[in-house]
Amino acid sequence: MKRIILFLLSLFLGLFNAIAEDVTFKATAPQSVAVGQKFYLKYTTNVEPEDFTTPDLSKFSILSGPEVSKYRSVNYINGQYQAFSTYTYTYVLVANAEGLCTISPAKFTYNGKTQMSNSVAIKVLPASAASNNAHQNQRQSQIRSQQSSEISDNDVLCIAEYDRKKVYEQEQIFTTITLYHQGNIVELENMKFPEYKGFVCQEIDVKDEERNIGVKVYNGRKYYAYILKKAILFPQRAGELEIEDGNTTVIMQVNRRGNVFDFPFGIPQNIRKDLVIKGTKMNITPLPTNGKPDDFCGGVGSFKLESSINATEVKANEPINLKVKISGSGNLKYMKDPQIEFPKDFEAYDPKVTYKIKASENGVSGSKEIEYLVIPRFAGTYDIPAQKFSYFDVKSKSYKTLQTEPYTITVEKGENSGDGNTSVVSNYNTKEDVRFLGKDIRFINTKNIEVKSETTPFFGTTFYYLWLLIPLCIFTTLFILYRKQLKENSNITLVKNKRANKLATKRLKKAAQHLSADEREQFYEEIFKALWGYTSDKLNIPVAELDKECIHEKLSEHKVDEEVIKEFIDVLNTCEFARFAPSGGHGEMDSFYEKAVELIGKLEEQIKK
Repeated sequence: MKRIILFLLSLFLGLFNAIAEDVTFKATAPQSVAVGQKFYLKYTTNVEPEDFTTPDLSKFSILSGPEVSKYRSVNYINGQYQAFSTYTYTYVLVANAEGLCTISPAKFTYNGKTQMSNSVAIKVLPASAASNNAHQNQRQSQIRSQQSSEISDNDVLCIAEYDRKKVYEQEQIFTTITLYHQGNIVELENMKFPEYKGFVCQEIDVKDEERNIGVKVYNGRKYYAYILKKAILFPQRAGELEIEDGNTTVIMQVNRRGNVFDFPFGIPQNIRKDLVIKGTKMNITPLPTNGKPDDFCGGVGSFKLESSINATEVKANEPINLKVKISGSGNLKYMKDPQIEFPKDFEAYDPKVTYKIKASENGVSGSKEIEYLVIPRFAGTYDIPAQKFSYFDVKSKSYKTLQTEPYTITVEKGENSGDGNTSVVSNYNTKEDVRFLGKDIRFINTKNIEVKSETTPFFGTTFYYLWLLIPLCIFTTLFILYRKQLKENSNITLVKNKRANKLATKRLKKAAQHLSADEREQFYEEIFKALWGYTSDKLNIPVAELDKECIHEKLSEHKVDEEVIKEFIDVLNTCEFARFAPSGGHGEMDSFYEKAVELIGKLEEQIKK
C-alpha cells in the first residue's frame, strides 16, 4: 500500500513539474475595491518578457507603474531543488467610479510567440465600503499570521555563517547564507540579503547544481540545506563593524487535516513564513603601525612578485614593455599598483592592468599584471632600479617587502635621430643635439679684398641689445616654469589631486564600454573603482584607510554640500549591492552612469584646493 501511495505521489509531483516548465502569465488584483481606494494590479510570469504591452487602464488613475521586479524562486520537489525566475509588473491604481470594471489581458512576446494573461474583473464599491475592506484586510492578515504559526521556528531557518569574526583590515572573510528546512519549500519571496556596510563584497559564483548540499546537521537537528549565497568580505576600516539583518519570506507546503473525508495525508496548503537572516558584529583589528613601510600599497594577504621585460637593447624611439605580476591570495583588486621610477629620458604611458581573479571558499586568489609601456628618446645607457612592493602577511602578522629585478637598458642611436652630419649626445641634464660642421677650415682668399665702411655699426644699437635681452628673457621664463614644474611634481599630494579627475574619467570610459556591452556587474564595479579612486586621490586618503565615514568627514571639511555628499554615498552603496538587486534594465544603468559623471563634476567644483 505504501508503495502505491508513493508511486501516485511521485506521479503527481512529476506532472506538476512538467506543467511548471511551461510559460505562465497571470494577472492578479483584488475582487473588490472602494472608490478612491488604492490597490495593486500585478502581472507575473516565469520568463523574461519582450515588448510588454500594457492593457487599457483608462477607468482607473495610475499612481505608479509598471514597476518591474525579478525574484529567484526555489522549489524542493521529490528530494530535488529546482530554481526559477519570476518577473512581476506592478501597477498602483485608484478606482474612480462605481461599477464592474474588467481589465483586458496584457501581452508580451517570448521566443516569437505572443503570450496573453487572464482578464481581471474588479467590483468598485461606494467610498463608504473602504472601511469594511480595511477590516477585511486586517482579518486576512490575522489569518495569515495564525497559519504562519503552524510552522515552527525550528522547521525552517535562514542562517548567515562566517568563517571568522576577528580579522585585520582588508583581510578576507568567507560568508555563506544557507536555507535549512524540514519541509517542502515551494518558493522564496522578497529576498533581502544582509547589508555589508564597511565591507567590500566579492560574490562567489555558485552553480545551480551545487546549491543543493543535501542533509546537514545544524544545532543537533537534521535539515535539508540549500545554499543561497557565498561571498568574500573585505573590511575597509578598523573597529567594531555591524552587519545588519536581512530577511525573506518562504512559502512552504503543509498538509492540513480537515475531517475524516479528507485525503489520508491531509489537504496540501501553501503557508507563508517570514524569516530573519540575523546579522552579526565583527571586531576588525587595525594594521600595525610598527614596521609599516613607507611604500605600503594596502595589500593584505600572501603574494608573490615577478617582473619581465621584452628587450634591454633597443634603438631610440623604440618601445619597451615592462610587466610586473603580483600573484597570490588577498585583496588584489583593492590595493595600489607599485610605482616604477623610469629615467627621465624615457617617455612613460599609463600602465595597463589585467586581472585574473577567482573567488572561492578559500578566498580571492589569482594575479594582477601591470604592463608599463616606455619609449627611450635618446641614446645612452640607463638603469631601471629594482622596485619594491610591500604588503601585510596575515599568516606571520607582519609586513613583508618584495622587489623586482633591476634592468640596465642600452639605447642606440635611432634612424631618425638626426641628419648625416649630426651626432647625438644624451645625458640627464640636456636633450640637445650637438652639431658639428662638415667643413670647419676655409682657404685663405688671395684676391683683392674690397673693404666697405659701415655708417651705422650694429654693435651698440638698440637692435643689438634686444638680441641679447630677448633670449635671456626666454631662458629665464623657461627656467622659472621648469622649477615650478619640478616643485609641483615633488609634491605627491598635489600630483594626485591634479590627476584624480583624469583617472576617474578614464575609468568612467571603461564603465561606458561595459554599459554598451550590457555587462551589469563589470559596469557597477568600474563605477565604484572610479569614485573610490577619485576620493582617494582628491582627498589624499590611502586606500587602506578609505571608508564611507572617512569620505563623509573629508568632504565636509572641504565644505561640500551635504546633499552632494549624501548622493555620493548613495551611489557607492548602489554599486556595492547592485549585483544582489533585481536587474533594472539598460535604461537604469544609463541614468546611473550620467549621475556618476555629474557627481564628479559637482565635487570638482565644490572641493577647495
